[in-house]
Amino acid sequence: MKVSFTLVAAGFSAMTAVAAPPTLDVILTPEGKLCQRVSFEGEEVIPPSALGIVLDGIPLGTKETITGKLTVGDLTTYGLRHANGTEWMVETRTFPDGVAFRYRIPTEGEREVSKELTSFTFPSGTTAWYASAVFQYGYTQKYQERPTDTIKEQILAPPATFRLPSGHYAALTEANLWDYYGCVFEGSAPNVVSVRFCENAEALKEGKILGMPTRNHNEIAKEPPVWMAPPKRGTREIVTPWRVLMLAKDLNGLVNNKIIEKVSDLPDATLFPKGAKEPWLRPARALWTWLAARPNRLSLDTFYALADEAHQLGYEAIVLDEGWERWPQWEKGKDNPRSKGKDKWGMLKGLCNYARERGVDVWVWRPCVPRRPGDWHTLSNAELETYFSKGNYLEANARQGIEAREDFFAKCAAAGVKGLKLDFLHRENVPTIRVQEEMLRDAAKYRLMVLFHGVNKLTGDNFTFPNLLSKEAVSGLENCGWADNGAMAPWPVHNTTLPFTRWLCGPADYTPVNFRRCCSNSVTFGNQAAAFVMFTSPVLILAADSEDLLNSPCRKLFEAVPVTWDEIRVLEPSAIGRLALVARRKGNDWWLAVMNGLEAKDVSVKLDFLGAGKYTLTAAEDALPERRKLRSREATVTANDTLELKLLSGGGALYRFSPNQQ
Repeated sequence: MKVSFTLVAAGFSAMTAVAAPPTLDVILTPEGKLCQRVSFEGEEVIPPSALGIVLDGIPLGTKETITGKLTVGDLTTYGLRHANGTEWMVETRTFPDGVAFRYRIPTEGEREVSKELTSFTFPSGTTAWYASAVFQYGYTQKYQERPTDTIKEQILAPPATFRLPSGHYAALTEANLWDYYGCVFEGSAPNVVSVRFCENAEALKEGKILGMPTRNHNEIAKEPPVWMAPPKRGTREIVTPWRVLMLAKDLNGLVNNKIIEKVSDLPDATLFPKGAKEPWLRPARALWTWLAARPNRLSLDTFYALADEAHQLGYEAIVLDEGWERWPQWEKGKDNPRSKGKDKWGMLKGLCNYARERGVDVWVWRPCVPRRPGDWHTLSNAELETYFSKGNYLEANARQGIEAREDFFAKCAAAGVKGLKLDFLHRENVPTIRVQEEMLRDAAKYRLMVLFHGVNKLTGDNFTFPNLLSKEAVSGLENCGWADNGAMAPWPVHNTTLPFTRWLCGPADYTPVNFRRCCSNSVTFGNQAAAFVMFTSPVLILAADSEDLLNSPCRKLFEAVPVTWDEIRVLEPSAIGRLALVARRKGNDWWLAVMNGLEAKDVSVKLDFLGAGKYTLTAAEDALPERRKLRSREATVTANDTLELKLLSGGGALYRFSPNQQ
């Protein structure tokens, strides 16, 4: 396949120290080594850094010739020819808030990939914040703050955030991940971060392609074996994900970055004629009993009660977690009209009808892949059959699994289910990425919304498939025991890092807000209240026992919290890992979430983000000096006022600002 462009010269040139939008240059060293170079605001933020991929054993990116350059709008395509004659392309895009690039390689079929050569070199003195493990193993995410001078051999889960010596911010992640292996970053040398493909060592040893291994779940820092990259669906090219470098003058600019959305594939018009505005896509605040401290928390009658409680709070959904499919077993012998004479689908339909009458949707949990031999293999994909190793127990059930997935989705839709919480994906290899796409397509056919749990980070897949409302890919409250034993950063550090790292790629299933055993002693009830807005998601599954929400002095505030937003601002003096002040606007109302780090402090917050006129402030604050008690208060404020906060270690608060009626 021949690639033709207008010929241009290539090579190094002097940098000029003048303020300018970001620039991304693809250049060659005299030896023919392909490099990228990025500047922002007159600063060389990424000096020449290697580009390339090892394909069929050939290191593309070395011994190259640039055959042409074509620019259309913000997209520039470089034609390349390797010394062995292989022709391929690098596509680059530049935006006011960063740059992105990807590789395109013409092919008639799968090609062998052993490594990507892509790297990013940062100036000495840069500081990095990152989770030191991949997101699909949430309980291993220990967030670190480290100089890039000492980053060698560290695993950095995307998005990883950097503060340059100039004070500017950057973040690295990937976008539009389809038909390719998901990546992490690794410190390959002081100040150098390289693209890597991580796997679970035990899963490889056991020969498992999907899901978690039987043991040693956290043995992940291992380069996978050689893998096969297929052509992207509908093309005759291997198309890598976009490697995204976000750039901003401050944290507010970083958090407002829109590059991932801009480089993501548009929704399939046959599945989503109205895109993200399909009427069956219904964002929701959801009650959930998995972490609730109540007896029989997974029983059928408990979920009927939960539907009533969601209605009382004005919430839009309830989530049935693992255990609902055992209702027939648990209900056996009971004289319960809700279950008598019904199978699980009949019981589920009855609950959905009851909830719908109260304006409440029902979501159900289901594992996507087996965790152990004997598990029901629900959600496999036809293409996976070629990946199953001989003798693997998955192989015999692959076809049965495809049929089971279709049957499960159809029965959920017929019962009245509106959303699926699909769990235990836990990998980022090509088969797992393909399974996610197939599940999202199938779910859309049945008008089912999806949340992926136990899964890789978002890469813009929620823009391509608007029925994907969120992914877990975070250490949330389900991991409440891990931070306190040192496996994670302390909760006050963890919580004040997440808004500036993980949330850069999209919403997460943190399952926020708990006022019982999942509220660590290191954080306060005010911190938990702030999580409503700090850790937002279009499907906001709350860990709190609904009794606590109904009986809270701040109930009215909790009832009013939105899950979709019109604007976001990071306020001064926010600092990663130390203090997070995030304001979000819905309509004319502003909400402010405050989370403090380990050190108690007094903080002044300017309210100049408010509009003209007077506002009613409604607060859920720590009842100082109590750590495990909330107080509610109201006040009248304007944009000229300053909010004076006295924050405990791990403290926090939630505020709503509503315009006064004139």
